[in-house]
Amino acid sequence: MRANGDPDDRVREAFRSIGHHAHAVNLSRAARLADALAVAGGGRLDDAQRKAATDLAHQLVGSAGTFGFPGASQLAGDLERFFADGAFDDPERLAAARTQLGQLQVELAAEPADLPEPAREPGRTEDQE
Repeated sequence: MRANGDPDDRVREAFRSIGHHAHAVNLSRAARLADALAVAGGGRLDDAQRKAATDLAHQLVGSAGTFGFPGASQLAGDLERFFADGAFDDPERLAAARTQLGQLQVELAAEPADLPEPAREPGRTEDQE
């Protein structure tokens, strides 16, 4: 068993704390994408809003994947392409984007996938920790 002051324990706790913060930020990003998608569906999304939505989706791609939500990361990538393409007048693509957003929100509401343990020092075994 490791001591409370073990550097690996501190790293894990810091990563968990950062992950919790990132999760809250990602939920907020998804809500903002929902707002942008509603505006896009109404035909009122201007270029600045489209770029902002594309950027939000791009941020979700990296952050969700990094913090244990690979499915959400993939869905955010699909939404990023949707907003970047700007085909808001295509009812099929708009419906698909709405479905993807709903799935993204479900993914983000779930528990994160297991993340790898920090690497051990070369030559160090678990018994030596």
